[in-house]
Amino acid sequence: MRKTSALVAVVGGQLAGQLIVAGPSLALPMSYPGSTTVGVELDHVWSSAWFSHAVQRQLGVGLSAQVIPGSGAEAGGHAGHGSSQANATESFLLVDSTHLLKRWNMARAQSNLWLFAGVGTYQTWSSEGGNAPRINATRIAARPGLQFDIENTRLRLEAKAQLFLAEGVERSMLSATTGVGLTPPRYEGVQPWLELQVRAMPGVIDQVEIIPKLRLLHPKIILDVGYSSLGTITGGITTTF
Repeated sequence: MRKTSALVAVVGGQLAGQLIVAGPSLALPMSYPGSTTVGVELDHVWSSAWFSHAVQRQLGVGLSAQVIPGSGAEAGGHAGHGSSQANATESFLLVDSTHLLKRWNMARAQSNLWLFAGVGTYQTWSSEGGNAPRINATRIAARPGLQFDIENTRLRLEAKAQLFLAEGVERSMLSATTGVGLTPPRYEGVQPWLELQVRAMPGVIDQVEIIPKLRLLHPKIILDVGYSSLGTITGGITTTF
């Protein structure tokens, strides 16, 4: 395994830290020009579904849906701004863009700086007495974000920060992930990875999570399954075509 350099990404305000990503380019938030990437992440605290179409090498556009279930004892409840919505399910429906701000090509590695932006709506939902969920409130929402990564075919280091905003509401997701490929890359098959993610969601839960993961990387599909230190299973799948 070859040495890989790491850089530090600092994201304004609530974004922090050292981030680095490593893995084939299909693991990145946007693939080759003309491609479409679709992903789903299922989580005990925050789930999402999204797609992005790469209209050119440095720009992707798409849609995303984020769902934050109502608080429970095991999740620690929603804290901080907008905590009055703690017992309601929250959702963000956004029109998104992904911008490749800078790419550094090295002899055996590649690093990238990404900018995420989104605008749309924020909703709160409630259900009483077994009735169908109903919308309590709808507000205009925005989502800025940054990712800095460095990668090769056997190491993955990444840092990502996103801030979801609406009137009186502030939800952020901060994560740092490191991983190692267990086999040489298999461009016609599956390469298994072991990863460790540290994640914080101020305004959603009080705890910092530690999530070991198994990731299966295929030229067209990425599948990962993890177990959170909060005692629950997380997972996701992404495909590019």
